[in-house]
Order: sequence, then C-alpha cells, then structure tokens
Amino acid sequence: MAVLRTPLCERLGVGLPIVQAPIGSAAAPRLVAAVAEAGGLGMLALTWRGPERARRDIGLVRRLTGRPFAANLVLDFPVADSLPVCLDEGVPIISTFWGDPAQVGARIHEAGALHMHTAAQVVGAIAAQAAATFEHLTMEANR
Repeated sequence: MAVLRTPLCERLGVGLPIVQAPIGSAAAPRLVAAVAEAGGLGMLALTWRGPERARRDIGLVRRLTGRPFAANLVLDFPVADSLPVCLDEGVPIISTFWGDPAQVGARIHEAGALHMHTAAQVVGAIAAQAAATFEHLTMEANR
C-alpha cells in the first residue's frame, strides 16, 4: 500500500489523505472496508439504515478490515437511534452532515470518537467551528 503521511492521516490513523464520500446505499460495508484496506478513510452511511442494520453493518466492516473507518449521520434526519449504536460499537470516527453538529458533538467526544462535520456552505463551516471551539473550551473547563 502506498503511504502519503499528512497531519490529517495521522489524526485519522490512515495511510492516505483520501476520504470516501458516504453516499447512501453505495457506502455499504464492503466499499468502506475496501477503501480502508487501500489506506483511505471509508465512511459507512447509516442515517437511513436503522439501529439494527447499523449494528450489523458496523460488525461487517469490522470483520472485513481492522483499519479505521467512519460512520456518517445526516443531522437533518433523526439520528437518536443510530448515534448510540455507533458509539456503543466503538466506531472511531463519526462524520456528520447538514444540521447542527453541536447537538451531537459533545456526546461523540465523550465516547472517545473523533467528530468530523461536513459543511455545504461557509456559514455552516463557521457555525461548526464555533460549536467545536465552544465544546472544547467547555470540556477543558470541566477537567
């Protein structure tokens, strides 16, 4: 496997700065595992799969690869059932999109996972950065 080490690679635990898009049913366990095995970050799309299917798909990814991968949740849809499954299963990276990342960020960090949020607009990126900064400062103050 080719390796191109960058700070992003170090943070994610991957060999290449490549992140697979979590596009619906295409982002299924076999693709996620293949991307991870190739050195990138595979992302499992879980928003519309329900908690039982999410648990099963996470388990399948784990059986196919021992490398880091991410679970993606779209925050404009209900994720209250899927997020706990991801955290209980120890998914190392939780990716979110749309919606307010502040609603899940602290819970993700408290579980020991890395939270990555994709913003579609500058205003969303600024809000996500502000939420992450506030969360970090709050966590530091509570130590």
